[in-house]
Amino acid sequence: MPTEIVHRLRMTIEEMSDQKEADFAIYKLGTEWGRETVRISGEESDMDDLKTKAVLTAVHSGITNIEVEVEDTEIKVSPFNSKIEDKHFLAGYVSGIITELLGEYYIAEINEDHFIVSKWDKNIDDQISEDEKKKPETFEFELLKEGESYLIEDDSEEASVTFNTFLDAVQESGMPGLCMTTIFPTKIGVREEDQKFSTFWLSNVEGSDDVKSITPERFGHEAVKIATSFLKIKHGIFMLHGVEFLFENTDPKEVIQAIQTIKDLTSIHDGIFLVALDQEKIDEKEFNLVRDELEVLDI
Repeated sequence: MPTEIVHRLRMTIEEMSDQKEADFAIYKLGTEWGRETVRISGEESDMDDLKTKAVLTAVHSGITNIEVEVEDTEIKVSPFNSKIEDKHFLAGYVSGIITELLGEYYIAEINEDHFIVSKWDKNIDDQISEDEKKKPETFEFELLKEGESYLIEDDSEEASVTFNTFLDAVQESGMPGLCMTTIFPTKIGVREEDQKFSTFWLSNVEGSDDVKSITPERFGHEAVKIATSFLKIKHGIFMLHGVEFLFENTDPKEVIQAIQTIKDLTSIHDGIFLVALDQEKIDEKEFNLVRDELEVLDI
């Protein structure tokens, strides 16, 4: 995990919401990262072996080193030499490791230089926000998984493969959809009564009451702001078409940073992020920068 992602994500959420919301999101990101680290290793543990296995898991991840002390059911974890300094991320990360190793849900309390990790005895639903309780049931789509972000190599003009994937996923899953595209909304080719998603037009032309538009110079701020609200509340499918246009009309670094942040939000809020990109229409270096952030989807 690039270390700047946590800092950038915190700044974005604090700007759009507040510090409390950012603390929760960063903690949750850490938890998921810790659990995924253990899933990849395939390790399991009991309380007797926890100290050794938790330390080895953390060391191998390269994110932080930790010291672990186990006393009855209370676990004290002290991080050191951490590549990511955010305490909420690290607290979530160590709770995720311990949760996955022991197969039971644990939470971490932040102290000055260590965390107290303890078993969560209440129903797990008690610590889920109301917005998350409204999420649709997890769906199994042939190509896509919740929480994942995908690159689809596609024609820059019509992006028909990406649009078809997006429309099929919205239809099959029942998840809300949101599309940002250089195609004028009425020309997308979906009948108005069948259009079960919101559309933002990427254009140098200002929009109207009927057509919501985003100009290239506003994309970095507006796209992240919209994605934060959409993914947090609706946990839906976000499609981006027009990266080539954005690269031509604004700083590519800002576009890539926005894509990175939307990817992180997608992971936190169990959405799906689809990015259409035409390799022949942009610089190879820029294409590789975007590709490195996403999972390439072969269709």
